Amino acid sequence: MTIYPLQEIAEACPRLARRLESSGNPRSAEILPLIRSVLVARGYQSVVDSSDLAFIPAVEWRAHGFVREAGLYWRAQPWLPSWLDARGTAPDEDAARCSPRRPNWRLTADRFYTIAAKRSDYLSPGQKASVRALGAARGGDSVICVLPTGSGKTDVVLTRAISNRPRQTCLIVPTTALALDLERRIQELTGEHVLFAYHGDLTTSEKTDLAQRVREGTQWLIISSPEAACTVLSQSLKVSASEGRLDLLAIDEAHIVAEWGDAFRPAFQAFAGLRRRLIDLAPADRKPVTVMLTATLDDYGLEALRRLFPGQHEVLVSAQVTRPEPAWWMSYCTTEEEKRERFLEACRHLPRPLIVYTSLHTSEDSTNVSIAMSWLRAAGLKAIAGVTSGVSAQRRQDATRGLRLAGDPAEDVDIVVATSAFGLGMDVPEVRGVIHLCVPESVDRLYQEVGRSGRDGRASVSMVLWTDSDAKVAHGMAEARLLGDEKAWRRWRSMKSRGSIEDDVLGVDLTAPTEDVTYPWSDANRYWNTQTLSAMDRARMITVEWPTPPNIPIDATDEALQDIFATHRNSMTVRIQHSDLSDEATFRQRFRDAQSKSRTAAAASLESATKILNGLDTCVNRYLADHYRLSMESGVLPTTRQCGGCPSCRARRLPPALVRHPMSPLINGTLTTSAGPRLRHLAPGGRLCVWTDGFQPDAVQELVDRLVSQGVMALVAAGAWSPPPRSPQPIWWEDTVTSWLAGSNNVLVPTLVRVDAGGLASEWALVLTRLSRGPLTVVLCTRDAASPFGGPALLRESWGPAYYIDHILRRL
Repeated sequence: MTIYPLQEIAEACPRLARRLESSGNPRSAEILPLIRSVLVARGYQSVVDSSDLAFIPAVEWRAHGFVREAGLYWRAQPWLPSWLDARGTAPDEDAARCSPRRPNWRLTADRFYTIAAKRSDYLSPGQKASVRALGAARGGDSVICVLPTGSGKTDVVLTRAISNRPRQTCLIVPTTALALDLERRIQELTGEHVLFAYHGDLTTSEKTDLAQRVREGTQWLIISSPEAACTVLSQSLKVSASEGRLDLLAIDEAHIVAEWGDAFRPAFQAFAGLRRRLIDLAPADRKPVTVMLTATLDDYGLEALRRLFPGQHEVLVSAQVTRPEPAWWMSYCTTEEEKRERFLEACRHLPRPLIVYTSLHTSEDSTNVSIAMSWLRAAGLKAIAGVTSGVSAQRRQDATRGLRLAGDPAEDVDIVVATSAFGLGMDVPEVRGVIHLCVPESVDRLYQEVGRSGRDGRASVSMVLWTDSDAKVAHGMAEARLLGDEKAWRRWRSMKSRGSIEDDVLGVDLTAPTEDVTYPWSDANRYWNTQTLSAMDRARMITVEWPTPPNIPIDATDEALQDIFATHRNSMTVRIQHSDLSDEATFRQRFRDAQSKSRTAAAASLESATKILNGLDTCVNRYLADHYRLSMESGVLPTTRQCGGCPSCRARRLPPALVRHPMSPLINGTLTTSAGPRLRHLAPGGRLCVWTDGFQPDAVQELVDRLVSQGVMALVAAGAWSPPPRSPQPIWWEDTVTSWLAGSNNVLVPTLVRVDAGGLASEWALVLTRLSRGPLTVVLCTRDAASPFGGPALLRESWGPAYYIDHILRRL
């Protein structure tokens, strides 16, 4: 056993060192968990009971899991609470040790990615496939990327955005905190210390300048909420699109489009309408690409994204892998007081920092932020912050900075108590635990919030403490207030009768009343009319053309913009998709089917979360993997299971389950990129062969440069490609024959294949056979290279037309 002085422990824990510096009288409730985590990580060692610690009473030491030994020191003890299914496993041990969990799936980055993102490696094959797919996408295409938390989703967008400057990117995010965090990261990456995030806390002049720069084309990236994009920024985006400058529309945390879009955040559906308008306005050869990014996606969410954001070509890159960092711990509490006691016991033992989630910030039917904060303050904790939907962007930013230890030591935060929106996409890698004091109303919310911990790839704790009241609240939230088909029919009939229709486009009055409505102009009447149309859109009965609300002041706050969407729409335009919507029986059946699907999805998601909390006979992450597999027309795209610990695995004494070898992403759909017109003219049928007389490095270099400038994006050879292009064309990549054959090849781009002595003839034949369905393939070989397809023919005789390299250079 080793005994450490306090100073040596502080050297190993920057959070503790800063705490000791910032206060002459540190609080025992705040420093003891930090001391404990270091001693647990070192094998349950001891700390000298020095004069620096004399102010801490013995009862506090024992409450934090220490035992007195020899009257001279305190030794950390394993924490094995009887109210958890510990089975000999201390909940805090692996998290305190920061045990590695995430396997190393890194692979060498493409050069264009290194230039844009300033990273020498891709984090995973899924990130590589996503970066390439988005790089190859062309105007009007849609790309959905499902990558695990910590897989570099943001870099997927930034690579294209930076590579294609000065063309513009609009990145839609759900929270101001995420917008500000992304802005900080982009400023650090590019060295451009300008505003990228449009949000309510900017000054009027800053908002005006940002909107103007988007309109003029000098702002290459704008980060915005959907509300701001559809209101104060919409005209600027329309000008950018109409002039062919708008290159990319990106939606981060795209799973919430299905989770929030119908009622809580109607602007997500409004943005779908704005996107359609932007694509229509853009020149035929300069239409924007759409990309949707998320860490989790189920069938219902996928259907919503494909319905709202269809593309000329669509591709889904799925690399869903369950998180190996969190260990799952659940405890049912019979009373709120029991929950409070267990929560504080957990806070006395778990390493920092922690995020605590509650359901609602005002209701007292379930633990809210205010209640949880009062529990922590009463326990002597001061380095805490509460975040609800009503706090300012600055407060959210301060909480995140405090977790990261990015400000003054006196501003450090060990525990954040928040409602569900906090933490989406936030870059605090070392969060060691998430505690839920509620029952999340969906498995998506549960899993997304658990994912706020362990983003550094190291072990973390997920703990849920819940009561019957929490379950009741979750049930009420999951049962969204969906209209019945009878009321929907009456509302549709009323709106339709008061509207004007031309070429299946109907102008709708949202104040249209039914016979039971007393105040047509009330918020409630407009709300339910809007919900009727949203549900009809979801049922594909109509397409809602969401309007831009008029007279939006440039200095409107984020909350004001959301209020405008919720209460200040009086009219809407819809495109009718079925001619039989005047028939009551048909209408009601279509509507009933769609609402049933929504109710079923919400109920199933809550049921999945509840099953996890009540205990499963199988691994929690196996259950999650089954939940997140995607059903496509071509088959099922499975999710790979990893597990950092759960009740089932602990019962079977199983160690953490990690997938050591990189998993290839699963790709559904196809993207096709065309070459330039001159190259297409030389390669009728998509085939062209160029041959050399032996070693001609200068000519080959010139050929590669010209081909890349004409739209060739992929270079394939037996080994590393040489020489690399010198073309200013920003996006191109290289593959070996082996890696190309191992890939999915759903991204079809003009390709240059160098066939030489390396590689087997059968491999070259397979590569060329697969590439024959692509847009264009140029084969580079020597004069006497044999055809890999066998027979007496030479390669230049079997893959034509064929040109000597000097001749083709004259034509390119």
